[in-house]
Amino acid sequence: MNTSTLLATLAALVVLGNGLKCYSGCGMTKKGSNDSVPVSCNSATQQDCGEGQVCAYGNYSFNVGEDNVPWKIEQATCSENNNQTVLCDVAKETWTPRDGVYSDWECSIKLCNTTLCNSHGFTARVSLIIFSGSAFLLGLF
Repeated sequence: MNTSTLLATLAALVVLGNGLKCYSGCGMTKKGSNDSVPVSCNSATQQDCGEGQVCAYGNYSFNVGEDNVPWKIEQATCSENNNQTVLCDVAKETWTPRDGVYSDWECSIKLCNTTLCNSHGFTARVSLIIFSGSAFLLGLF
């Protein structure tokens, strides 16, 4: 492989990988004993995050009403804030009923700052796989 092709390939990888891309809008909501229909984290749910944002994946659970109907919510998004306490407070304000009774609020938010790192379970880093595959195909290794 000639040097100019190698440099052009590396430059394209740097330019295309310049911004942080996270999953957004995927996850699942489960209300009571109803089956949840998760929204998969895939190419349709990818979002280019703004400058200074990080990827986040939140897990929230709480009970609603006098019957204590359990809710469980998982959600991926880009976040401007990297303070988990603040993010949990915002989620609580967003998800719990304003005029209803709720209890047993639990919140867990995982933050990361590599491309597509915020799917359920934090799957393998796609950018590393793409780079490794490209390097192998181009004969760098």
